[in-house]
Amino acid sequence: MKIKQRFLPNPILTISKRSSRMTLPTITLPDNHPRRQMLERKLEEYRGRLDPSKPPAFHMATICRIAILEALLRDNGVDAQVLSEVLTETYRESFDIKAFNTACNVIIDYCNTGGQNVWGGTGLE
Repeated sequence: MKIKQRFLPNPILTISKRSSRMTLPTITLPDNHPRRQMLERKLEEYRGRLDPSKPPAFHMATICRIAILEALLRDNGVDAQVLSEVLTETYRESFDIKAFNTACNVIIDYCNTGGQNVWGGTGLE
């Protein structure tokens, strides 16, 4: 069963009318030890969802969330623009910018509110 999620009404992905270039935020890990622990558990949950027998395109939303959380927890912050470029190079035609944007929104909300604006899915515990 697939659970549809709703996210923040104002997506973080913006496109400049002048340049048509996407801009993505820098996501910062909150200075909150319990929240960090929740994000570490969420990362493990996401890793458990991957099925190596399926192609990357099948798991792109999960791959994006894993990549964001790994960088965030390792470096205490992640430049989403740079990470999207790395994932584009790595996954080429399998990369899905909409899935990446959604993943950014979810992780930002987990950092800022503990997931209060994310409905569906398994949440942040």
